[in-house]
Amino acid sequence: MRHTSTSTILAFTVGTLFMVAGVMVSAQDKPTGLRDARAAVEANMNTAAGKTYDEQFGTEFGQKHLGPLKQCKQSHGSDLTSFWMLFKLDKDGSVREMLLYPETELGSCARESLAKDRFATVPPRTGYWVSVYMKLK
Repeated sequence: MRHTSTSTILAFTVGTLFMVAGVMVSAQDKPTGLRDARAAVEANMNTAAGKTYDEQFGTEFGQKHLGPLKQCKQSHGSDLTSFWMLFKLDKDGSVREMLLYPETELGSCARESLAKDRFATVPPRTGYWVSVYMKLK
């Protein structure tokens, strides 16, 4: 019977842990697809907590971001296509990821400030998706 040294087993175990950790980090850093983000928003909105949070988030968003959006509209206002903004938030309310659908000039302008934002209305959990529809005329 062949014996494997403890240092060999330890090296294998540590190497395996680093590989698993690397896969987990790369999966977390991978951008979310629009379909998955929309499904997450829909699932959140099907809960009482999600509906309450959406209302609070919408109020804060309107108070905090309508001014900057109006500035973007003045500078990039030739395209008045309505669009969705989808936000993936950390537990502290900071924006982890932001998607636009469809991509518009106004949305791209707004993304510059919104992607760096932190909302005072903290979500129920980290990685929480919420959306805002911008209906333009």
